[in-house]
Amino acid sequence: MAFKFNFLLSATLLIVVIAFTFCHVSAVNNDRKLLNSFPSNGDWQSIKDIDDPKVMDIAKFAVNVENSQLLVKLEFLSISDGRFKVDNNGITYELSILASEFEEPIELEVVVFENSKDNAKKVISVDDF
Repeated sequence: MAFKFNFLLSATLLIVVIAFTFCHVSAVNNDRKLLNSFPSNGDWQSIKDIDDPKVMDIAKFAVNVENSQLLVKLEFLSISDGRFKVDNNGITYELSILASEFEEPIELEVVVFENSKDNAKKVISVDDF
């Protein structure tokens, strides 16, 4: 009886590990499809689909970080342009975004780095122009 229980427990655990690994690999592959190619030379590449949810997430993250550091409330509106470059540590995004402050539009240039190991994001700079 104990052998059968241990076997079922082990089999269930193995299935969970395989499913988790598949989901993780699938998510990584989706990110790579978004950027179309990962040049290893670190050259800037244009983002083909600036409306992609992954790119939108990066832009909204930058606005949220800026809001946490300022006394005003910026509202994310859209992305007008973007590019990225890949190095051994992760992906750096440079996005031109439109936000609003007290219903006045503001154009921002944001640079966000996303670590390839844990997908942690860090805002490098936010400049208005």
